[in-house]
Amino acid sequence: MDLAFKKEVHDTCVKLLEGKIGDLEAELAAVRESAISETKSSMGDKYETGREMMMQEGNRLSHQLDLYLSQLATLKSIDAEKSLDHVKSGSLIQTNKGWFYISAPIGQVVHNEKRIFVISPSAPLAKEMMNKAINDSFTFNGQAQTIVDLI
Repeated sequence: MDLAFKKEVHDTCVKLLEGKIGDLEAELAAVRESAISETKSSMGDKYETGREMMMQEGNRLSHQLDLYLSQLATLKSIDAEKSLDHVKSGSLIQTNKGWFYISAPIGQVVHNEKRIFVISPSAPLAKEMMNKAINDSFTFNGQAQTIVDLI
């Protein structure tokens, strides 16, 4: 595993979040447009209920957008072109059980046909791996794992 692979994984995560942010911004704009164009009909309760539902949806989308923006800021704060000799935020790790990128809580991404779990440094699994180096072992959920490679 090399730094170029780590940079590609990092860029994949950034593009994924930027896509989600773009989608959410478009959806939020559509909800706001609907709320603005909604005119009060003779059925006042129906109007108020519909308007409240749009406001709730807008709030939900805004909250999700804030979350994605925060995750993107976290990713962008990581120097993906820096090699690491022990696990910390920004580490790309291969264990005997799988691949992990400690950065932002994005979930699973696939890059070059490899499933990589992108997790937060505060995730329980990441905490078990912290400060470990290549060939170090740890146990998570009753399963022993060994760090095979680390960048």
